[in-house]
Amino acid sequence: MTDTKTDSQGLTLYSRIVLFGIVLPLLFIAGLQLFILSEQTETYFAWTFASPLSAAFMGAGYWSAMFHAYSGARAKAWANVRTSMPAALTATTLLSVTTFFHLDKFHFDNPFFITRFVTWVWIIVYVTVPFILFAAWIIQARLPGANIKGRHPLRAWMRGGFAILAVFALLCGLGLFIAPTAISAIWPWDVTPLAARAISSWLSAFGMACAALTFENDIKNGAGTASSLFAFCILELIVLARYSSAIDWGKPLSIAFTLFLVLGMLISGANLLANRILSK
Repeated sequence: MTDTKTDSQGLTLYSRIVLFGIVLPLLFIAGLQLFILSEQTETYFAWTFASPLSAAFMGAGYWSAMFHAYSGARAKAWANVRTSMPAALTATTLLSVTTFFHLDKFHFDNPFFITRFVTWVWIIVYVTVPFILFAAWIIQARLPGANIKGRHPLRAWMRGGFAILAVFALLCGLGLFIAPTAISAIWPWDVTPLAARAISSWLSAFGMACAALTFENDIKNGAGTASSLFAFCILELIVLARYSSAIDWGKPLSIAFTLFLVLGMLISGANLLANRILSK
């Protein structure tokens, strides 16, 4: 496979094709299936969600990821994109593993062609995309100047906030993935093991994105990732409001998860505001 350089720190042609030609269309379609058609997953998705809230949660994750995928595809520097790669690989890898853990739940034998079609598209995507993303990361990381650090460090409270968000998201995400039945007992709404592991992919990705921003420690370089985190928190709060009747506010993580989203919105929003001020 050949690859074309743009500049010493820029995105390669391969990376831009991956973002524009594969990642953005898939994120948009998956978000449409799950955020908009969250109550019709028995027909328009690869498996049926027992709770529309879980489907909408996933859809919000896909649509929020579009913000950085789009800004990344247009970015002039790899530094503006690299903080998103740990999150992207985390989400796609965990969803791949989840798929093969729960193949018996997928719509391979559904009588509707559209349902079988989206099921096989899902399988193909999550067999191939993690490797495609990993290849893009390796190619970019080996270019001259790929690891040059930025010159606009985060304020201490902002960096600490991203670290706190990373810990909470990774603990919840890994818990839902490793012990879905046990964690579902304290999760804000009822989730099946398949839904729990699917949700864990986005929570873990959120945590990895926050960890990447903490280590990158640069307002401008992390702006694209912060935009996705901000969108994620806003969309997930909309999901909670939309399906508030499905939430058990007596469960230990209900209030904590809501506060997590509010804190994530404030910290990522502050990062975006600081970047805007720097850009003037």
